[in-house]
Amino acid sequence: MKKIIEVPQQVQNDEAGLYFLNFLLFEIEEKEYSHFILDFKRTRWFEANLTSVLGAIIHKSKIHGKSFRIENINTSILNVFKKNGFLEYYNLGKVEDVYQSTIKYKVFNVHDTDAFARYVSNEVIPKIRLTLDKPVEKSFISSLNEIFVNVGLHAKSNEVFTCGQYYHKHKMVAFTIVDLGNTIPHNIKQYNGCNYTSDKELINWSTQYGNTTREDSSVGGLGLDIINSFLEENKGVFQIVSGKGFWQKNSGFLSTSDFNYHFPGTIVNIITKLESTVFNRTEEILF
Repeated sequence: MKKIIEVPQQVQNDEAGLYFLNFLLFEIEEKEYSHFILDFKRTRWFEANLTSVLGAIIHKSKIHGKSFRIENINTSILNVFKKNGFLEYYNLGKVEDVYQSTIKYKVFNVHDTDAFARYVSNEVIPKIRLTLDKPVEKSFISSLNEIFVNVGLHAKSNEVFTCGQYYHKHKMVAFTIVDLGNTIPHNIKQYNGCNYTSDKELINWSTQYGNTTREDSSVGGLGLDIINSFLEENKGVFQIVSGKGFWQKNSGFLSTSDFNYHFPGTIVNIITKLESTVFNRTEEILF
């Protein structure tokens, strides 16, 4: 049996866009269908960086032995999927990115931190057509590497899916990292039996300085916290989807909600103009 799922008119870097992708994975996991058709006939915009989430969903569908097909996609979106390496990954064609604005779609083994670091240095940073101050560049690179390391430490996932986009007009970069491992709420509940019950509250706990589920508590909570601080300084957007929780900081303003559908892993989405940096934060030593 086949199931046709219509893609909305726009899939953007916002709560509605991420909610749809959550719903899409739910449909593939929960419904008794073996063939899925993703119908783009109404769609006029699909954020390039969100192909990392779409790739994770396709990967999940294959694990369940289900086929996945895209239909009625317009030329502009199709070309973006070819430029950023998404369709190339599946041997479905590629188009040269003349304007050098796409950050390649990649799938990494969770333990291959060196390959990811090279990807950031060779693929991500060169696409940002700005003369970055060294502290800003260093903070941005550290933020991305920290996300990747956190997947290996906490998610217990085998693959990490990444993709990004640089918007020349707005001088802004969007970058998304996805895993299909343990969720942030699951890890917190396993670690300390936190009194929070909703996934959105548990995600918020994980972004606070000093909160961590690492065995060695001396490292503090410098994972999501350092990214949060960096994006606040840059008036950026920081989004996390994990389990049913949606968490967003936009220029320092917090908004959260709990989705109707459970995402079996974590989506980390960052959008920033890369204008500032953060001071190095150090632990206090008391005698």
